Amino acid sequence: MQIVLLSVVVMFGAALRFWNLGQWSFWIDEVFTARDAQGLSLSDWQSIPNPIPYLAVKLSILLAGNSEWGSRFIPCIVGIISISAVFGLGRTLFNWRVGLLGSVFVACSSWHLFWAQNARYPVFTFLFSILTAWFFFLSLERDSTLLMIGALVSCFCLILSHTLSVVIVPALAVYAVICLLEKPHKKRWINLLIFFIPFAIPVLALALPEIRGYLFSGWGRNEWQRSPLYIVLTLVQGVSVPVAATAFFGALSMLFNKSTRFLLCYAGVPLVLFLIASQLQNVAGYYLFWTTAAYFILAGVACEQVWQTIEDKSLKILGTLVPCVLVVSLLSQCYLYFKIENGGRPKWREAFAAIQSEKQSNDKVVLSEPEMGRSYLPELTPIYIGELLDNSEAFEKAWEDSGKDRLWFVVDVASFNVFDANENVRSWIRHRGHLVQTFPAFSRAKDRTIHIYLLE
Repeated sequence: MQIVLLSVVVMFGAALRFWNLGQWSFWIDEVFTARDAQGLSLSDWQSIPNPIPYLAVKLSILLAGNSEWGSRFIPCIVGIISISAVFGLGRTLFNWRVGLLGSVFVACSSWHLFWAQNARYPVFTFLFSILTAWFFFLSLERDSTLLMIGALVSCFCLILSHTLSVVIVPALAVYAVICLLEKPHKKRWINLLIFFIPFAIPVLALALPEIRGYLFSGWGRNEWQRSPLYIVLTLVQGVSVPVAATAFFGALSMLFNKSTRFLLCYAGVPLVLFLIASQLQNVAGYYLFWTTAAYFILAGVACEQVWQTIEDKSLKILGTLVPCVLVVSLLSQCYLYFKIENGGRPKWREAFAAIQSEKQSNDKVVLSEPEMGRSYLPELTPIYIGELLDNSEAFEKAWEDSGKDRLWFVVDVASFNVFDANENVRSWIRHRGHLVQTFPAFSRAKDRTIHIYLLE
């Protein structure tokens, strides 16, 4: 029965993740990933800090073609596999009912759906973090060296999927200390040393200034204003408010349970570390996407607790209301994702198609992400909007000296709101050019509209 029920859940989740997989336009990070993945060779893969997603996207393109659908094929498969992995972790920590509910919530999650339909790393971190946690917990329960080696391998794959996922190591270390206080026998010490010693050398390497410089280069000083509140709200909005609230009560209802403590370490320690780091560096809430399995499983715990507290068999049906409400709320977000939010992406492909239909041979296109232009409209010369942002007079003089070639301006509102908050650049564009077309898109409380202007 468990296999049949899980199969139904996985097939439903697979149908959602393959639906419109190739319809959504690339967004800028996907374009960078697909470009770098295609140019990746076995000789230079060591230069990429997160090689697993790039190798997977490269293989995906080789198998399914150089397109949106082809680039996302393997990440989509990984997302589907992770649904069943959540079932396995939930069943090990609690029971098969909690595991099944957790997998149902993941299958219906629009945030998991978004990353599974994305040629990026988060869905890989989600799967490998679950495998790491699963093997690590089982190893301590069974005092199994083989399982601990499996946890170590999975953890390496997690870190090679996204470097900042290394915060799972201190999370597991906190739980390991708790276990040692309860049962500090020799076999457990040996297994824990097998897992943690490989991470000790990189920590010592932080004493070298060149290592620190490499790790912190490119992060910026939080110019995107990602505050602790922003990170928390990203997680709450991502898993949905109903699931987050239910998970909170699920944790409270079994606070002293060993499995609950494990999940609190798994999700809580990385969150605390990120909240601290956000005061120093530019870290985003979605970097913690891999911890969301804990929220879905704890929500399943709360649902089962409600079921068990109802003693009257005639009223047991009321115990199904909580999971039903959660599923309906999650599916309503999926409806918005498909019907309203354009898959959580700006309409880059549609915008360049509009330019394609009216372009002339000498036209140029000015945009915040030149790589988008090189990907979707390679015939036109892309110009970085920063040239206008830095010195509008020099930009205008260069345009006049060129004979006033036609310039297309692609104004993606989400990016412009960051570097053009006072709208000086947009005012310059509106004053000299005329609006050709607008491609509205709103998702996750952000305006992702793209405006097309023509200056001629």
